[in-house]
Amino acid sequence: MKKNEVAIKCKLESDAVATMLSDLAKSFKERKVVIQKGSSFVTLRPAGVIEVEIEAVEKKGIQKIEIKLDWEEEILLDAAEAKIKISAEDPSLGVGSLEEEIESKSDLMH
Repeated sequence: MKKNEVAIKCKLESDAVATMLSDLAKSFKERKVVIQKGSSFVTLRPAGVIEVEIEAVEKKGIQKIEIKLDWEEEILLDAAEAKIKISAEDPSLGVGSLEEEIESKSDLMH
C-alpha cells in the first residue's frame, strides 16, 4: 500500500487550535477524518481499538502536549469477496444432487 502523508506545523491562536481539535473530535465520532493541506490530503477511518498516548510537559515556561493515536485499518470485504450467502435454503454439498441423480436414473430404468 502506498504511503499518504500530510504534515502540518504552524502557529495558531488558542481559539483556532480549539476549533481544530473540535473538528478532529467530530470527525472521529463520524469515523472518517480527512486532513488536508493545499491539494494534499489523507483520509483516515478510525475504528476498533485505538492506542492512545498523551504526554504533557512543562519545562522552563514552555508547555507542550503531544497526542498520538494509532489503529490498524479495518479491512472490509463485500459479501461476494467474503463468500457470504444468507438464505433459508440448505446449501447443496453434492450429496443431495448425487442422490437426486441416482433417483432420476432409477426412474428411467423402470
